[in-house]
Amino acid sequence: MSNTAALNCLHHRSFRTVAAAAVACALLFLGGGVAAAQETVTFAGWGGSLQKAQRDVFFNTFEKETGIRVIDTTDTSYAKIKTMVSTGDVQWDVVQTLGMWTKPGEKDNLWETLDYSLIDREGVPDALVGKYTIGNSQYAIGLAYNKERLTGGIAPKTWADFWDAEKFPGRRGWKQFPRYTVEAALMADGVPTSEVYPLDVDRAYKSLAKLKPNVSVWSRTAERDVQMLAGGEIAMGMSTHTRILDAQKEGIPLAFVWQGAVNTVDNLAVPRGAKNKANAMKLINWMTKAENQARFAEMTSVGPSNERALDLVPDQVKQNLPTYHFQRGELVRFNDDWWADNIASMDEKHLVWAQDIK
Repeated sequence: MSNTAALNCLHHRSFRTVAAAAVACALLFLGGGVAAAQETVTFAGWGGSLQKAQRDVFFNTFEKETGIRVIDTTDTSYAKIKTMVSTGDVQWDVVQTLGMWTKPGEKDNLWETLDYSLIDREGVPDALVGKYTIGNSQYAIGLAYNKERLTGGIAPKTWADFWDAEKFPGRRGWKQFPRYTVEAALMADGVPTSEVYPLDVDRAYKSLAKLKPNVSVWSRTAERDVQMLAGGEIAMGMSTHTRILDAQKEGIPLAFVWQGAVNTVDNLAVPRGAKNKANAMKLINWMTKAENQARFAEMTSVGPSNERALDLVPDQVKQNLPTYHFQRGELVRFNDDWWADNIASMDEKHLVWAQDIK
């Protein structure tokens, strides 16, 4: 409270007594002091049910533990981060990012160096720990099918099965962009998960050419992928494991094939010039703890980056986590650096390849 405000308060004629005025002003002083002293940290994520779960599991408990208030906002994007940093008006302290953003972000000088004296990365594999980012959540994008729409009597178990329309008949849906699809095409052509990268692009598109005539519906969004499966528009396609598991909870007869799924990892990062950098490191540390990630996994089926979390969840939960299936060698880890270097040329190539798709 300013000196002027204090004087105005004490001389306000609405108070009946000087004593009452003094008490009220004392409360204002105290209230103003508390408000000014409270620390904050701003988190930017994807929104939706995922961020609601983050609020329940991570943010509320962090506030209770530290007294630091978490302001969470949505619509994190590379373009917004770049604009904030370049203009010096950084509104976010911790951002959830795609792995593909790390490398171009280094080039554009967007990231603060993570402080591992404040962040305990124990339990997080070296592959997910970087100078500027640390892995936080894992997903799987793989073969999925509607049990009631299969017409051949047997369910597909591999991408080779998905490519085999004679042995595994049924309407197929497919993504109309190269990410994840070229990895699947290579595995369908016999490439082991451990040898998918570096991508043999020519071989992948020869494989995709074999699939193309058997695709009934093409999709551009993850929402559309699962809608086609859930509605019975297609018998099989590609989808994210969390969306299939959510559909199963609603009684929809969908199944997810872990073998050959593509494993993606979302990271946490601190934009350069963040106003609450120390608190950002503390929040990242909290979101990296095994016990917190275990709770988040139980609530969402999102895979933890901290592998110690696997020991803290029931077996039935573990069976639905990509972290577990990656350890078993069933998944191929999406190579963020490869895609960061090649995304433009791959999009252009795929656009030419898909020009006859209606």
